[in-house]
Amino acid sequence: MEPVVDAIFVSSRNTGTDCLQVYDCDAGTQLKSYRGQPAASSTLCSVGHAAYLLSAQRDKPFLQSWAIHQHDLQQMRIVVPGKVTAMAVNSAGQKYCVIGINEKIYMYKLLSGRLIGIAVRHYQPVTQLEFSPCGNFFASGGEDGFVYLWSLCSFMERLHQVDAPQPQPHFVLGHHSDKVTGLTFAGCGMRGFLVSSSLDHTARVFDLVTGRPVYSLVTGGAVTSVAVNALGSQLFLGHADGTVKGMDLLPAPPIGDVEVSHKGVLCHEKAVRHLAVTATGNHLVSGGDDGEVKVWVVTSATLGTPKAAPNSPPHLAHTRTVHTGRGPITNLAIKQISREVLNATDMTMEEVIAPFTQDYSNPLGCPVTVPIKGHCNPHPQLADIFTPPFQLSPPAVVGGGGEAGGGSEGQTTVEQLKMTNNHLFKFALKHIIGEGDL
Repeated sequence: MEPVVDAIFVSSRNTGTDCLQVYDCDAGTQLKSYRGQPAASSTLCSVGHAAYLLSAQRDKPFLQSWAIHQHDLQQMRIVVPGKVTAMAVNSAGQKYCVIGINEKIYMYKLLSGRLIGIAVRHYQPVTQLEFSPCGNFFASGGEDGFVYLWSLCSFMERLHQVDAPQPQPHFVLGHHSDKVTGLTFAGCGMRGFLVSSSLDHTARVFDLVTGRPVYSLVTGGAVTSVAVNALGSQLFLGHADGTVKGMDLLPAPPIGDVEVSHKGVLCHEKAVRHLAVTATGNHLVSGGDDGEVKVWVVTSATLGTPKAAPNSPPHLAHTRTVHTGRGPITNLAIKQISREVLNATDMTMEEVIAPFTQDYSNPLGCPVTVPIKGHCNPHPQLADIFTPPFQLSPPAVVGGGGEAGGGSEGQTTVEQLKMTNNHLFKFALKHIIGEGDL
């Protein structure tokens, strides 16, 4: 039994008390379940490599979180301004959470729960949010068909300006003529790209360096989901009729419109809402409105067939159905995780999730708490800390303004300074470091 498995996290619409199930991609067995309220679609996120799971409740303006090794919800009330339609958490650096509520995008810092900024650029509700692998950018798509690329810097700048304007997108990538149904990043660095899918029968590939569209994949039906392997060499499109169409992007096809004409593989009886590819790219996991989650083996069309045409679709072979009978699938994700983490009785968490603040005033006006090393227990008499434990005596008046009188006055001042420094040193030892009277 392998210590590290490809775990499939699944949530369904008609769930019971266990709103989230975890399955082994290779064996098909259930590894764990999490108790909570039904999760809203496109809101399941992981915080850190192996720390927490976070999702939004389906019909209420609340978020719910689980420690990765615990079955029950954390006793934490995370309130948001409205019902969440999309959510994402970055996987690198300091953890930020972006939330789509109607047409607005809210960004929170998970460590403090502080609202970083609000962006209003979509004209209709936000349907998809996705962070780049580096964590410095995220993409948004909405029912209005627009696809934007946002930078964290555009939100951070607002913290350092009193009258800062609303954050603006880094790129306006494109505009579909119908609802955006999927967003996914592939590759990294200068070779990275973003793929968006839409009900307008197209999926578009955007260059992240220039923000320009590279390919427009045209199919014969409404595209309801999209997935790309880690190398960016294979792309999969889920459709409203239950089929999945794959495409090899290497060698790269000519820039422009690319027709995806093959029939694809019938994977579900209803629309394919979610697709995910394992880290190795050998398996594709699909979830549909028929309530089933299936695992497929992916093989390239060029393997064993040297005469295969370039960009031939990869082959999909069904291996097992891991989830069924609980209503349409609302969230699906694959995460490589250790069995010991899932079954641990106690863990030390490095990540922190704080309740979100409801103060939407200027972030410059919020209090800042700076931790200082030293004695952290509150003093029983706080007033004594700010009251000097000594009183400076008035300087002595020495008569006869000759040289002897001047020397005596200077010596008295030096003695007073020595005594004052001694009192300050003892005061610091007692109230800051925690030492008693010397």
